[in-house]
Amino acid sequence: MKRILLAATLLGAGAGLAQAETAGERAARCAAQSEIVRQAVTLRAEGKRENRAIRTITRDRADLDTPYTEAISPLIGWVYTLNDAQLEGDVAGEFRTACDGYKP
Repeated sequence: MKRILLAATLLGAGAGLAQAETAGERAARCAAQSEIVRQAVTLRAEGKRENRAIRTITRDRADLDTPYTEAISPLIGWVYTLNDAQLEGDVAGEFRTACDGYKP
């Protein structure tokens, strides 16, 4: 859980550097990032390598705005640093909770 909170905090802080987020913007960002995490966990469980996961998710999520697409590589990299035991839980759900609860 600490690694999940750290990842959500770092990505949240990066999003807020340019301008303050509204609650709606934060909810949209956290939802998009959580979906990226969910996809990355699934691809890792299927045995896909990190670079393949980045290419796949980037292609699948091409409709996202630039700030979200820029988060794809770091989020996937983070998922691939988690140990197997951490992947047994609801990583995307825990990430979403941490992201939604982040207070700058």
